[in-house]
Amino acid sequence: MKGVIIAGGPGTRLRPLTYLRPKPIVPVVNKPFLEYQVELLRRHGISEIIFCTNYMAEMIQAHFGDGSAFGVKMRYAIEEVPLGTAGAVKNAEEFFEDDTLLIFNGDVLTDFDLGAVSDFHRKSGARITLTLYRVASPSPYGVIITDEAGKVREFREPSEEQKRKLAQGIVEQEGTELINAGMYVLDSTVFRDVPSDTPYSFERQLFPSFAAADKGICATEATGYWLDIGRPGQYLEAHRALLSGDVKADIAGERSPGGWFQAGDATIGSNVMIEPSVHVGHRVQLQANVELKGCTSVGSGCSIEEGSVLEDCVVLDNVSIGKSVHLNGCIIDSDVFIEDNVAISARAVLASGSRIGFGTRIVGNSERSA
Repeated sequence: MKGVIIAGGPGTRLRPLTYLRPKPIVPVVNKPFLEYQVELLRRHGISEIIFCTNYMAEMIQAHFGDGSAFGVKMRYAIEEVPLGTAGAVKNAEEFFEDDTLLIFNGDVLTDFDLGAVSDFHRKSGARITLTLYRVASPSPYGVIITDEAGKVREFREPSEEQKRKLAQGIVEQEGTELINAGMYVLDSTVFRDVPSDTPYSFERQLFPSFAAADKGICATEATGYWLDIGRPGQYLEAHRALLSGDVKADIAGERSPGGWFQAGDATIGSNVMIEPSVHVGHRVQLQANVELKGCTSVGSGCSIEEGSVLEDCVVLDNVSIGKSVHLNGCIIDSDVFIEDNVAISARAVLASGSRIGFGTRIVGNSERSA
């Protein structure tokens, strides 16, 4: 079995973090996100992984190389133009060698038992097996209906009214639904019928056509943790899940004597308070009376001056934070400079290279001077 990771999208929902890097290697708890998927595949015995890339493809290839540093063999299929999910995988067909494929969307954080999904695929005799995840209803995702044997009978999209209400944050709980979790097991021969060099979708074309023609498409519900990290709120939630242990994955570095995660040496002043669900990267400098609380990740090369407090935040590399700064529930991209007495909260996202002046207050995406 070979692993395939679809990692070509531009990551528009996660901007500004994806202006300088492709979404699949945006840092999550101080390591590129794709490393979590590679580790999961390797733990389940998959030793060869194919990346289907387009946007900033060279950055993914530069990071992983031939895969030897990660204990696997890596290959790359680069789209000259976006080809959709199925089209992107078709573009890698020269590497399949008639093997079974385990395919991941490159923005899913999970600890699913891949062996159980593969076993279901083999025993069911299906040519395509979808992995399902149970979520609260109504869902912004498409819902999949199966029979008792797991054969897919229907793909049901949310109504326009449901989409409108969900976009407004109006949720009327109606039980649970099974959604496509973005992980599939396919016989590689399926792609012989997918057109070459043509945009083609798993979700809107290939899967519905297989179901309509009864050509052997099944689905199985998986248990464990699952999260699409595509939006800023979900990106923050991925950090919480990893740092709290909700998802089974390897955190970079190790536990410090104080109980928090560290990726390397930090310079720590007097009376610094760091909670156990905090991760601190390489060469971080923390001055006196700094507090790092909740599920907070601080990137390499950051400096935080006296009396500043960070709670449930993600701070990427080389960020300078002044005195008496308060950050709560926000995302700070790399190379940001924050002057003294600044307060930022409510899922604000600061782009790389920003400079935030003395006394500024930012709530969400609005800004005003104190």
